[in-house]
Amino acid sequence: MAVGFRESQEFWREQAKFEARVHHELRNQQGKGPYNIFIIDTSSFIEKEGFAQLKEAFTAIIDEYSQHPDIDENVAVIVCGRQTKFLRYYSNQYEDIKHCLDNVEIGGPCPLTAAFILSQGGLGNGTNLECELGDFYVRPRIILISVGRPTDFSIIDVDLCPQMETDEDKHRLLQQTQNVGRIHPIFCIPVGQNPDLTTLDFLSAQSQGGKIVHVSEARQFAKYSKNMITASKLSFTIENDGNDKERIMTSLVCKFPDSEFSQMDLDDIFEICSRKPLYCSYADLLKEIEDEQELYKERDPNMPPLGSRVKRGRDWQWGDQDKYGPGTVIGHSKNAGWLHIEWDRNQGNSYHYRYGSNSRAKDKFDIMVCDEPRILDNQFIALGCLVTRGPDWQYGDQDGGAGNIGSVFQVAENGIVHVRWQRGQKQYRFGYEGKMDLEICDPFSKESVESLKVQMQKAALNYAKESKAGIVRVLKDVSGLNNDHHLESTGKPVLFVTKGKYFKNDKLVEQPADIETDGPQPAGTTNQWFWKDENGKWNAYSKEMNNRVNKYYRRDPKSTVVVTIYDQIYRVVMAKNIQINIKTREVFDVKFVET
Repeated sequence: MAVGFRESQEFWREQAKFEARVHHELRNQQGKGPYNIFIIDTSSFIEKEGFAQLKEAFTAIIDEYSQHPDIDENVAVIVCGRQTKFLRYYSNQYEDIKHCLDNVEIGGPCPLTAAFILSQGGLGNGTNLECELGDFYVRPRIILISVGRPTDFSIIDVDLCPQMETDEDKHRLLQQTQNVGRIHPIFCIPVGQNPDLTTLDFLSAQSQGGKIVHVSEARQFAKYSKNMITASKLSFTIENDGNDKERIMTSLVCKFPDSEFSQMDLDDIFEICSRKPLYCSYADLLKEIEDEQELYKERDPNMPPLGSRVKRGRDWQWGDQDKYGPGTVIGHSKNAGWLHIEWDRNQGNSYHYRYGSNSRAKDKFDIMVCDEPRILDNQFIALGCLVTRGPDWQYGDQDGGAGNIGSVFQVAENGIVHVRWQRGQKQYRFGYEGKMDLEICDPFSKESVESLKVQMQKAALNYAKESKAGIVRVLKDVSGLNNDHHLESTGKPVLFVTKGKYFKNDKLVEQPADIETDGPQPAGTTNQWFWKDENGKWNAYSKEMNNRVNKYYRRDPKSTVVVTIYDQIYRVVMAKNIQINIKTREVFDVKFVET
């Protein structure tokens, strides 16, 4: 018997409420550690070979949990197939849990959407099942072991359910898991002869810290909580961004000189340190979600549009929040006169800056629109990238016509990107389902340079509406597109930054400093930069250009800077040790020698 989508959804939600009450009544059988809900695919899609793989992965994880009684992991099990129900409620009785699949028979449809709705009966209300492992907060995890082929969950009589998945079934599953995954990590273990890796990868990637785990990695995955405790004891990694693997490993050796770690343990520890913003408290996560709702909104036509490239402006007072590099506009604040910016060299953080008049001050411009393109550094795509229609484009003239250029202002982990065109905003596939609706423009092409120039010109006109005194200066910058002498003054950093958070600048420091000095220089050392010409000869940069490159190199060894050689303009990309002729597009090697 088939029922409507909403009726079926309501049925499973009521069932989830019932299961939540059961979990509460059985709370005395629970351990004190993290909570894990296994969703076990027992549908006919799994077949005999897949079920053997499933049991192998499940048993390996439970066995490993049993080896760490100090962590005391809780486990609940949902089966999804001919029957979709809780097979075990939360407990730490690992021997019983390990054998709970012994009498389970495979067959029937695969109503994964129903299973995820049902799982909410074991996810708690946010804080009551949150577990602290050192400095990390761990919310209930969902571990899906499946072939990844969802069927219609609105058909109650399983004998009438078609044994095939549809795009609509996948869409409903992804909608449901997106809601669950905003709070909880979803780990997917593919099994069977032909698992739908695209669906499983998408499902895990859109969750809060989830990922694909292969059957051979199951036992190592079960040590994640143990490695998280180890990572939490590395004070260096907690106080810093935790993205420098070498320094993290050094800290690990210093903290645990007598311990041995496998390479897989080391990889896990580094991954945990580098993703530590994901392990914030539930209260902090809710605040982050609330703050994110302000982002990606374009509210004021006099503000730079989303995707605009910016740099620090005449009233900058925020220390090194920009890491001395450009950034991208990602939102207009609900509070007039403020913009949200993410800086290229401070990824994962968005900041709140003044642009025009606000309730506190009149005519203040912390940032200004610039022409500096986004340079990718081992990234697939990033905020600020200029794009045009790609090989899988199927949206007519939504971009304003073939050849038009847009700017990326939001990138999702699931292969979806949001683009701002001249005529509005839309979202597109950039890897999702293997499709590429867009392609990235050459940042130094004539078309890209012209696109950035237009952005600056429009910003200059709007700037004039806000600040008559500043219009001359802005127009001067528009005419000098590659003027890198834009860093005017700094103050002390006003906020200690935790990676992945959202910040509002609500305190000002009126204490300018000359950043041209970049601090004291080591006595007796100078970096002399060289470039290789078409004949293979290394040529030294002039003193003026060499000092210019050194200045930017000291700020960030992966930065870029514009130089002039024989009346030709080049952009030096230090991260790749090359310089690019902006006019001819020729590429030359560069290097430096410390003397």
